[in-house]
Amino acid sequence: MKDLIDKTLLKESIEFKGSISELKEQIRFKKERKFKLDWVSDNEFKFLSKLSVGTIMLNYNPGYFDGIKGYAKITELNNGNTKIELTTRLRIEMYFIGILSVIFLLIFLFSNEKMPVWILFLFPLMIIWFWIVYRFQEKRLFEKVIKYLKTELKTQYNTV
Repeated sequence: MKDLIDKTLLKESIEFKGSISELKEQIRFKKERKFKLDWVSDNEFKFLSKLSVGTIMLNYNPGYFDGIKGYAKITELNNGNTKIELTTRLRIEMYFIGILSVIFLLIFLFSNEKMPVWILFLFPLMIIWFWIVYRFQEKRLFEKVIKYLKTELKTQYNTV
């Protein structure tokens, strides 16, 4: 199951020509970005889209949900450069739809009600639809982050 989930996540890798502290300093001074950046720990940050269709986020109005986001982990390499690994995580909506589909199946299994055939197709179609919509937005966000890292911070781009 973990392998299947890993295959659905976006993953990119970028190499910054400098140390972690130099990268952090560059990010701190280059605040003109088309996305929001929040540090999670010393070596991890999340980047959030300022516009998120489907999660009702416009210009990053913080609320209960972050909208479209990705995560970055930075690691210092032996050659003095810094590796930036960009990735996504499985969205909570996917878990919710999966749990909801199991609940519906159990309800119809233990009740005397006959399950409509369309329900068998509804939940898989919902998962595919939301995955496509979110993936498109996540790819656009990754493009913005990679462009920022390549042009503003002068990084060398490598795909994982």
